[in-house]
Amino acid sequence: MCSFAVSGALENRLLATLPSESYQRLSTHLELVTLVPQQILHPIGEAISHIYFPIRSIISLTTLLSNGSILEVGLVGEDGFVGASAILGRRESPQCAIVQIGDRALRLPIEQLFIEFKRGSEFQSLLLGYVQVLLLQVSQTAACHRFHAIRQRLARQLLLIQDTLQVDEFAVTHEGLAQMLGTRRSGISVAAYELSREGVIWYSRGKVRILQRQELEQIACECHAVIRAELEKFHHHFLD
Repeated sequence: MCSFAVSGALENRLLATLPSESYQRLSTHLELVTLVPQQILHPIGEAISHIYFPIRSIISLTTLLSNGSILEVGLVGEDGFVGASAILGRRESPQCAIVQIGDRALRLPIEQLFIEFKRGSEFQSLLLGYVQVLLLQVSQTAACHRFHAIRQRLARQLLLIQDTLQVDEFAVTHEGLAQMLGTRRSGISVAAYELSREGVIWYSRGKVRILQRQELEQIACECHAVIRAELEKFHHHFLD
């Protein structure tokens, strides 16, 4: 697959992989926007007007349970995009896309997405490849929420965030983690305290630093390895 020089603004890996002619067709319609934590990009059931290509941001795809709880079913970073249901023929968002870690994103009007997607170009292959990653992540995350303990799920989540951002330290609150994992803040606080006391992570004032990744991987459930393996396949076939 062809690649081209990436500008300072273009740091989404999926877009950066496009051949220059595909990117040039999209570039005049891409808008650089700032994302802030808890910003809702796509409310559940509302028509998708734009898709987002995150840049050093993380967006949670969440669903609403009958008891009012919010549960994360997917996580999107700069190797993907937000708005996958649109290319599968559903204009209304089946999940709520909420910014968990804010920075920037490139936003594309949905009409321009369809125009480029229907060309059957490498852009189409990239998006469909990433949809496969999301489908695996959604199914694996659903099983994880059902069968694994908060401590395991927290370790998985911290590893996925680190994998996505490629940094050891990042800003995330107990409230945000509780929302991602569909559990009470108190449960997250207890699990985070245990990991901190064991020297696996450092946590203070809404920031987490992973100190011992290997130990955190041992604590995490197998879901992290499954999700990571699928993402690595996508990287190997499309991004690397």
